[in-house]
Amino acid sequence: MKPATITVAVSGLLLTLSIGWILGPGAPWWLTHVDGVHGLQGDQLAAALDAIRGRALAVGTGLAALVAVFYTARNADTARRTFQLGQRGHDTDRYGKAAEQLGHVQAPVRLAGLYALEQLAQNTPLLRQTIVDVICAYLRMPYHEPLPGDRHTRIRAAQRTARARVPAERPAGRDAREEREVRLTAQRILADHLRYREPPKTRWWRAADPDPRFWPGIRLDLTGAVLCDANFVSCRIAEATFTGATFNGDAKFGGVVFTGAAHFDTASFTGDAEFGEARFLGAAEFTSATFRGAARFGGAAFERGANFGFASFEGQAGFSEVVFGGHASFGIVNFGGNARFTGAIFHGNAGFAAATFTGLSGFVEAAFHQQAMFKGATFTSATSFDRATFDGPADFAYTHGAEHVRLHEASVARPADTHRWPPGWRLESEPNGHAVLSAVGPGGSAYPR
Repeated sequence: MKPATITVAVSGLLLTLSIGWILGPGAPWWLTHVDGVHGLQGDQLAAALDAIRGRALAVGTGLAALVAVFYTARNADTARRTFQLGQRGHDTDRYGKAAEQLGHVQAPVRLAGLYALEQLAQNTPLLRQTIVDVICAYLRMPYHEPLPGDRHTRIRAAQRTARARVPAERPAGRDAREEREVRLTAQRILADHLRYREPPKTRWWRAADPDPRFWPGIRLDLTGAVLCDANFVSCRIAEATFTGATFNGDAKFGGVVFTGAAHFDTASFTGDAEFGEARFLGAAEFTSATFRGAARFGGAAFERGANFGFASFEGQAGFSEVVFGGHASFGIVNFGGNARFTGAIFHGNAGFAAATFTGLSGFVEAAFHQQAMFKGATFTSATSFDRATFDGPADFAYTHGAEHVRLHEASVARPADTHRWPPGWRLESEPNGHAVLSAVGPGGSAYPR
C-alpha cells in the first residue's frame, strides 16, 4: 500500500472516531472546554448539545464527501491509465501488423498496410513521426522504374499462353508496375498530410479550427529514394533530406515551406523541377544536384544560405524574383540552358566563381547587397546585368567571354570599393555619390544598346 493511501486511511479513521465521540459522550466536554459554555440546565443544555452534534455531523458529512471525491478521482485516473495502456498495446499491435504487410509480395496487401498506417497515424499523433519514418524507409528501398517495353512483353507472353491453353504462372517477386502504384500511394499519403491549408475565416471571437488532416512538425528522410512524379505542392515540412534521391518525372515543390534544413545535395531531377514560391527557412543544400529538365525557382525565398555549388542545370534555370537572405553559392555551376536571375535580391554574398553560362543569361535589375563574385566565370552567350545594383564589391576578373556581358545602367553604390569589371566598361559618377556603368568601344564610343 502506498504511503499516501495509508495517510488518508489513518486520517479518515481518526476523524471518524473523533466525530463518533462528539456525537456520543464527548458533546458535553466539547461544550464546556471548546465552546466555553457553563451552567446550562434542562432544555438549554439539550439544545446546545444538539447544536454541537449537528455541527459534528455536518463536518463528518463534508469530510465523507471529500473522501468520496478523492477516491472517485483516483479510481477514474486509474481507469484512464489502464485504458491508455490497453490502447497503446492495441495501437502497437495494429502498427506491427500494418508494418508487416508492407513486406508482402502482393501489391494489394502492401496498399492495405499503407492505409492502415495512415489511419493509425491520423488517430494517434504520438505515432505520426514513427509511421512517417516507416513510409520513408519503404520509399528508400531499392526500386527500378518499369521499362516502357514491359507492357508489350507481358501482352505477347499472355497471347502465347492463351494460344497454348496453358494456365499462366504469376512471375515470382514484385511486379514493377504494381510496385509503382504502391510507391505513388505512399508519396500521396505523405503529401496529403503535410499539405497545409489555411483554416476558413470565422468570427473574431472564435479561433478557426485547424485542418485535422495536417500533421505538423514532420521530418522526412528520403535519402537515396526513387520518387515518381513527386508532388509536395504547398506542403509544410519541418526538415527534409532528399540527399542522393532520384526524381523520375516532374518534381513539384511549388509553395512548399521548409521550416528547417532542406537537403537536395547530389539529387537527380530527370524531369522539370518546380520550386516556385517555395520558402526555405533553414539552410538549403543543392550541392552537386543535377537538373535535366527546367528548374523553376521563381519567387522563392531562401531565408538562410543557399548552396548550389557544383550543380548542373541542363535545361532552363529560372531564379527570377528570388530572395537570397544569406550566402548564395553557385560556384562551379554549369548552366547548360538559359539562366534567369531577373530581379533577384542577394542580401548576402553572391558566389558565381568559375560558373559556366552556356545559354542566354540575365541578371537584369538584380540587387547585390554584398560581394558579387563572378571571378573565372565563362559566358558563351549574351548575359545582361542591365540596371543591376551593386552595393558591395564586384569581381569579374579572369572571366571568359567577357564580350558577351552587358552592364548598361548598372548602379554601383560605393565606387571607391575595389571592383574588377569586364574589359570595355567604365564608371560614370553621379551627383548622389553613386556611379553608373557604361560601355566604351575601342575608340571610346559606346556599344550599341
